[in-house]
Amino acid sequence: MKIYPCILATALLCVHSIAIANVELTLPSNSELVLINGKEADGNKELSLNNGENQIALRYIGRYQQQGSQTQFSSDVIIVTFTAKDKQLTISFPRIRSNRDADAFNSNPQITVKDSSGTSIDFKQGLLIKEGLQLGRDYEEEISIYNSSNQVAAIAALAAPVILASPPINAQVVAALPAQGSNAKSDQINVGQMLDFWYEQADEETKKAFKLKINAK
Repeated sequence: MKIYPCILATALLCVHSIAIANVELTLPSNSELVLINGKEADGNKELSLNNGENQIALRYIGRYQQQGSQTQFSSDVIIVTFTAKDKQLTISFPRIRSNRDADAFNSNPQITVKDSSGTSIDFKQGLLIKEGLQLGRDYEEEISIYNSSNQVAAIAALAAPVILASPPINAQVVAALPAQGSNAKSDQINVGQMLDFWYEQADEETKKAFKLKINAK
């Protein structure tokens, strides 16, 4: 009976179909992963991402000969945002051979993103830069702030949630407001308190105008 080989072949086909129903992204061997869709990550292995819009951040980690000595190069954090579906993509970095190449790359990173057929795909690119000492960086907070901006590689869905602050309440004003359900007499007392309060808050010109208005009644 050949039923079992048929079942096995069908199962393998289904597994393969599921495996490619997303975006497979190969990173350069000379890269260091920093973030995937707003979350910290590391390594440089192949990534499996959901179909649709994705954002990764990574560094170029290289080494080159300069005046007879080895020079270590670590680029700024590069943000790459792209939209793809059921594709195998590869990110590539140019070769860096000198300090000039390193400076040029940091100023304007020239990277490519291609699919399995070698066709370049559209992507958006930015830099996640922090001035000064680089130790102890909170990359998740930094990318959240970046995504809250209108930068070209930002994804609004990954931005920090906006928390609306309540306006400060002046305790004196609250105390001067009439209580709900109070009788007419207490209401008049509270109105008087409010008038006294606002009179004390006014400048001299406003106080004079207020007195004139009262005397004219």
